[in-house]
Amino acid sequence: MVKVQLTSRSPLLKSHLREANERLLLNMIRQNADLSRADIVRITGFSASSVTYIIKRMIKAGLVCETPSNRPARVGRQPLTLRLKPEALIAAGVEILGTGARVITADLHGNFLAQRFVPWELDHIVFLVRVRDAIRALTSNLGGRNLLGVGVSLPGSIDRANGRVIAAENLGWFDVDAGGILSQGSSVSFYYGNDAHLGALAERWFCEPGTRPLENFVYVILRQGLGTGVMVDGSLLRGATGEASEFGHTTLFADGRRCLCGSVGCWEEYASQRALERLFAEKAGLSNGSAEADAEQIIRLAREGDRRALSVLEEVAGYLGMGFANINAALNPEAIVVGDYLASAWDLMKDWVWDTLRSRAPQRQVRLLRIFPSRHGADSTLLGTVALVLSTFFNPSAESRPAA
Repeated sequence: MVKVQLTSRSPLLKSHLREANERLLLNMIRQNADLSRADIVRITGFSASSVTYIIKRMIKAGLVCETPSNRPARVGRQPLTLRLKPEALIAAGVEILGTGARVITADLHGNFLAQRFVPWELDHIVFLVRVRDAIRALTSNLGGRNLLGVGVSLPGSIDRANGRVIAAENLGWFDVDAGGILSQGSSVSFYYGNDAHLGALAERWFCEPGTRPLENFVYVILRQGLGTGVMVDGSLLRGATGEASEFGHTTLFADGRRCLCGSVGCWEEYASQRALERLFAEKAGLSNGSAEADAEQIIRLAREGDRRALSVLEEVAGYLGMGFANINAALNPEAIVVGDYLASAWDLMKDWVWDTLRSRAPQRQVRLLRIFPSRHGADSTLLGTVALVLSTFFNPSAESRPAA
């Protein structure tokens, strides 16, 4: 059963105490599949009458229901299990990609209820206005259901307080007021996060039912760039200006390739999807670096035994192992969770990755480290936008609370 943190970093005003207690209990019910009123009394120390009062309010509001438990009754009546009504509260999510934007609504369990795709436009204002229209189209049809907010995933360096993109080199966006355009005219709260950070948040928030959430791990996103989201003791590592854990821009080779960020030898220039596709094209003699095949096609060719594709995957796996060794040395995580093309090709590349990592990291650490694909696949970051909204609602006093 998940341990519940009852303490807060700041005192609750009396007028907010009831709401805080309701959210505390809602989160407990969300995290535990077979929880009774008696369990809540035992875990929280609240009086039975207080728990009954709060539960009745939540049942009346349509947030939870009680059903017979699967557990055998020790004495007397069969206990009742509390369960969320997942569609009682809705979150909206937006993921900005280099190919367009995915816009969804989701329930409390992260199940997608509706979704739209907005194709990419070079004019960022035109593009963001169309994304805003898609958000409104999806959220205007929710009827009486309660929309908690809109989470937005943005690439690169961003200002989480207002959704301004400071620099997203792979999109060509610099000082773009994405948040201002997306939220214009809306009364709903918007929350913003870096795409890799949100991928990490999704891994922790929507973990396998009945398993312990990861506390210290790194999520690696591999697209046009390479991003990392770091969880330390269950909280996102953000840094002084929100730009911490940019391992994609740590130097792999001092005299290496020029990166879009302006530096040279950055890890993303050797291990991102863009790097994989460029290397495949270069091995075909395409000196201009134009992509001959995308990552999905390269992986398919490798599975068919194509020597060039296998050679490219092996070389990139070596660069990935070097970067993972740096992550291990800096953070000593319990796990590294990989997404995107590496998740798809992990069965092909994992031995090469581990060979390099073992040659560069202490064995006492490597023995304890796990590396595995994200269980959410291509939806990791989008689920992170939902988790961003839900984490604010369920635990507004937490250290990882997003700026409103």
